[in-house]
Formats: sequence, structure tokens, C-alpha cells
Amino acid sequence: MLSILDARALIAQTVHVLPPLRVPLAQAHGRTLREAISADEDIPAFDRSAMDGYAIRTDDPATEFRVVCEIPAGTVPTRTIGPGECARIFTGSPIPEGATQVIVQEVAQRSSDTVTFSQRGKGSNIRVRGEDAREGSVLIERGTALGPVELSLCAQLGKSAPLVAPRPRILHIATGSELVAPDEIPASGKIRDSNSTLVAALAAEAGGEIARQLRVGDDPAQLITAISDADIESWDVLLLSGGASVGDHDFGARTLREIGFSLQFTQLNLRPGKPLTFGTRGRHLAFVIPGNPLSHIVCWHLVIRAALEMLATGAIEFALVEAPLGGNVAMKGNPRETWWPARIEWSDGGVKLVPLKWQSSGDLTGIIGLDALIRVPAGIESVKPGERIAARLVRSAS
Repeated sequence: MLSILDARALIAQTVHVLPPLRVPLAQAHGRTLREAISADEDIPAFDRSAMDGYAIRTDDPATEFRVVCEIPAGTVPTRTIGPGECARIFTGSPIPEGATQVIVQEVAQRSSDTVTFSQRGKGSNIRVRGEDAREGSVLIERGTALGPVELSLCAQLGKSAPLVAPRPRILHIATGSELVAPDEIPASGKIRDSNSTLVAALAAEAGGEIARQLRVGDDPAQLITAISDADIESWDVLLLSGGASVGDHDFGARTLREIGFSLQFTQLNLRPGKPLTFGTRGRHLAFVIPGNPLSHIVCWHLVIRAALEMLATGAIEFALVEAPLGGNVAMKGNPRETWWPARIEWSDGGVKLVPLKWQSSGDLTGIIGLDALIRVPAGIESVKPGERIAARLVRSAS
């Protein structure tokens, strides 16, 4: 059985990054930049007023000033400001030639075409050309995830279609003759399909895109037909929920072989999620995921997400945090490396990892509030409250 570390290394070696694409800013939120964004000009591009007020010469000894022009934002000054003169100016307006200071309107007393100031102050209230950035300087590094601030800066710079990582497209098939749609009332022996909703949500969080979702029964021929009927150019990753083990109706790995996939691994030193299967066929990837929901979650955050990251950016992120164990759940060891569901709690200014009452890998009720997966090394006897332990965050703590 491969370790998680070896599985991720294998993915890094076998998965090839998808070509980048340009998308409108409205579609770029959360995507990873595949180019550096530089300033095409100085920012600000011209000296401009930081306040509403009056532009004057800083060294002008006059006590009363004649208002010789008005400069709304978006206009170009046409007059030079001389001694004893000022320009009515507004936030964002260009500074006229000759002026070196803006006096805020709150200290101005205006009478017709003249104005006096109760105080002058020493600040210029001018945003000087290039004070934020100089032409040619890199402002957003390649590999940055585009959030609201980065997107706003792209808009300011005129980068209306940044080069970004694509969203890996996922063909997801939930297998099992017992499955019915969530809006159906299950007949005796049937259950509602929860994994399709789970995979769609996980994919959205990871920047993936569901190309198509299907349900098929425990019939290899039906599964092969479902995969074959999907346009091969419409998906990058095939995910099969269920059929990963070695039972009579577990035919996931066999199906992948039959349709031309080379299996890279069929088992991991992992609990839950041991029978996770990974295959490749040209540029296409496939995973057969153990059917239980918690197995889905563990396999996703430890392995499958790494494949999506490689496809999108050519790099894998796998950061762990370390914090004291809280709560009273006794976490016993196992011959396999265990990743235990937990939530994050803040207390006394610190953070604790509180294990959830994991009854079985199929129990969703016990993992409500899941924030993290605690790593329990293989062979360890137990982990007690207060001990520091590593965990993989799967949701940001609020």
C-alpha cells in the first residue's frame, strides 16, 4: 500500500498541467494567475488631488486667493496657477501646473471669486504620480489566487482578461443499484444519493467544474456505456463513487482497465479510504472512491484535490497546522494512517482541534461542523487531550 506522501508524489509525476486561458474578470474570481501582472504606467498616472478643496502654491505668502478656475475630476487643467491664485479642485482631479498643495474645503471661507483659509497646514494633500507603483513593476505575482482586491487591481490596470488556470472538468458517476435521487422517497432497500451533492460541493471549493453527473446501477456494462456516452473532450477527470473495494459488485478498477486506463495505485495506507484507485489514460485522470461519505472527504482533501491542483497550476499545496487536541474523544491508533474528522475551537485566545464522534465512514450526522482532518500516525496507541497534533484544514474557521 502506498503512503499518502508517495501517492501525492506519483500524482505530481504523472499529471500534466492544463493549458491556461484568458477569461473576463467576471469569471476570474478564485482562479490562479498563470502570468504576472505588471503596471503599464505609473500609478497614479498623474499628480492628483486627494481632497476636495483649493490648489495653491505651497510657498505663496498671500492671505487671500483669487479662484481662477475649477477642475472637476476627469478634466485636464488648462491654466497655470500663479501667485495669489488658486483653483477649485476635487478628489481625483489633476493638479494644475504651478500648484503644489491642496487646502481642504473645510478650512476655506469663500466669498464670490476669492477664498481665505483659517489654516494652511503642511501636508500637500496630493497623490504624486507613481507613488503607488512605477511603470513595469510587478504588482500581482504569478500563482496568486484572484480575490476581490486582486480583481479590482486588474480592472484598474486594464487587465480585463487575465491569463488564469483552467477549472478542471469533472465527469462524476455515482454507482450503486440502491441509489435514488435526493428528491425521491426511497423504496425498501434503497437510499438517497448524497455523494453527488458532496462531490459537486467539494469540486466547487477546489476550483473544479462539474461537467456532468450521473447515477448508474451495479452493472459494468451500464457504467462503460455511461462513460462512453460522455463527450471525451468535455471532461478531464473521471470520478466514480463506489465500486472501489473487492466485493462481487465492486468493479471500478476493472472498468477503468477495460476502457484503457493504466492503474497507478489501487490501495493506500489510509483510514478511511484505503481502496482509493487512481488511473491515467493520456491526459485524462480517473479515481474510484470508496462509497462512504467520510472516505470521499478524506480521499478528496488528501489525494484527489492534489490532482486537480496539478491540472490547474502544476503545483500541489499540502499545508498542515499543529494545535493541541481538545475534547474527550479517545482516538486510538490503527495499523494504517488515520485522518480523524475534527472541528476547530477557539478558547483563551488559542485554537484547539476537537475530534468529532466518528461512528463510521458512512455517518454524516457525526461530522457536522467538520473543519479539519487530524493526522493520527500509523501504529500510535492513542492521542490524549492537550497533546499537540497535526491536521489538514478543510474549511476556514470562522
